[in-house]
Amino acid sequence: MANAFAEHVTRFPTADPSKAETFYAGASPAGLNIDSQGNVWIPTRFGNGLDGKSHLADMDVRAKFGGVVPGMDYMTTTMSTQQGGTDHSGSVTLLRPDGTQYPGSPFTGGGLPGPWAVVLDGNDNAWISNFAMPNSPIVELCGVRTETCPPSMNTGDQISPPGGYVGGGLQMQTDIAVDPAGDVWAMNNWQDIGSCIGKPSEALSTRCGGQGVTIFYGMAKPVRTPQIGPTKPYE
Repeated sequence: MANAFAEHVTRFPTADPSKAETFYAGASPAGLNIDSQGNVWIPTRFGNGLDGKSHLADMDVRAKFGGVVPGMDYMTTTMSTQQGGTDHSGSVTLLRPDGTQYPGSPFTGGGLPGPWAVVLDGNDNAWISNFAMPNSPIVELCGVRTETCPPSMNTGDQISPPGGYVGGGLQMQTDIAVDPAGDVWAMNNWQDIGSCIGKPSEALSTRCGGQGVTIFYGMAKPVRTPQIGPTKPYE
């Protein structure tokens, strides 16, 4: 389980949930997913640098004294200004099954301004959505099974272009999914951040919600659904 107002994820053993364990993931972990080898991929909204820690502390203060809404407003406003591949961006943490950091983790890059959700395709490559600038990218990272990646690529390297995959009506996204046809579905959550917080001008008051779902046809290795347990390729 990811923890938006913390720096860790939590694992609850099914045999005894009271023996929960926490593992460091970075500032404000978002969704997570588990590949076929049992490794855990975790998008981290504010990344792993000092800026991220500062943003997390500011968000926690606002939530403590004002409630969840001011904290979330601060989070989304901050993420809307982040730029991938800089000190002001998010990152992706990869943990081994035992909770230790995978070599090279956390991963950063131009396509990761504000990671929010991750899904694994049939090649075990990771697809990450971004809730960041108005036209956020989606990004594909080389997975642990590097034989399914382009030559000379290592785990965590960006298979997608330097700025990620863009266009096609992408806005500020939350969830992402891959279907049995290899289509990538990205959920546009917000359109205009200035219309979502405070009291926007009347002319902008209807521009908060994202404009539906963007589909990229056949971009990923198909997966078998429903996904119960490890990701399985669709043959």
